[in-house]
Amino acid sequence: MKKFLLIPVLLFLGCSSKNEFIPKNSKKKVLLSKADIKYLQDYTKKNLTFKELKLKYVKKENFLDDGVRAEWVYFDENNKELGKFKKINKDLAVNGEKLLILTQKKLVKLPYMVASATKNSNLIAIVFENNSIGIYDLKKQKLIFYRENDPVIVTKYLKASPVFYNELILFPLLTSQIGIYDLKTNDFIRNIDLSDDNLINNIIYLNIVNNQLFMATPNKIVLFDPNYLIDFKGAIKHVINDDKYIYLFMVDGKVIKFDTNLKKVKEINLPFADFFAPEFCKGDIYTVTYNKYLIKITKDLNVSVYSGNDFDTSEPLKIKDCKIYNSDKVYFLE
Repeated sequence: MKKFLLIPVLLFLGCSSKNEFIPKNSKKKVLLSKADIKYLQDYTKKNLTFKELKLKYVKKENFLDDGVRAEWVYFDENNKELGKFKKINKDLAVNGEKLLILTQKKLVKLPYMVASATKNSNLIAIVFENNSIGIYDLKKQKLIFYRENDPVIVTKYLKASPVFYNELILFPLLTSQIGIYDLKTNDFIRNIDLSDDNLINNIIYLNIVNNQLFMATPNKIVLFDPNYLIDFKGAIKHVINDDKYIYLFMVDGKVIKFDTNLKKVKEINLPFADFFAPEFCKGDIYTVTYNKYLIKITKDLNVSVYSGNDFDTSEPLKIKDCKIYNSDKVYFLE
């Protein structure tokens, strides 16, 4: 693959009167790519799910029936067929109210449709689509905890997964709340409400970075400690992290770097950049804008912009393992 020179950030930052990200300078860089018959669907910051329409033949119901039926069959990123199950994290796939543990090939039937889930040893923490939460014990083969919450009508496309944090389980609800369960006492403690100015949004990010717990809605990010909360407010589109820092990609095109005390380290502005699925690749951050520019951002927030790739930004786009999955193609970053 050819090597390309990087473009310093100060050379290209610009904007247009049409509220569209237009760099002053960009470098042409055509990524190697290949077509794939499967395409992305129902993606989140942490999920990558493919599907394919397959035909099956059934008994004809009448003389007008040709006996042909079509159904979606799902695959993971390694092209392993999952049937009707969608992979939601490393070890779990879901089909409605059914949860499949991939490493054990074990099927768990639950009372409600699953929105997100996380497995830790024999326990599975679950957020259901009706905004209730539960804990399933694989040894006891039953729900050992269940709690109803206020129902929700609309959620953002990003949904965080539950987190096991010391002796706690934190459930990211589909409203602006985090449910906290104490494993030591086997008791539900409380909900932390992150709503602001009557704006109710689901939790889009929940993660532990450098032993610090962070949670975010589309309107704020919060550093959680049992004794205090520190927050930063803004219109957030994506949150990603490495081992030491948090990176916010804002709706207005800003990229902000924070340390794990939620102290701002550095900020850059790419006016009107509509970021798609930022992700790390070999230490750098890559993202794609709606108008098809590929952006490379170092951890110090130095930026290079590339053109020349025919991304279909009207279709789902996901970056994972130095590959860009988009529509029916896979692009290779390295």
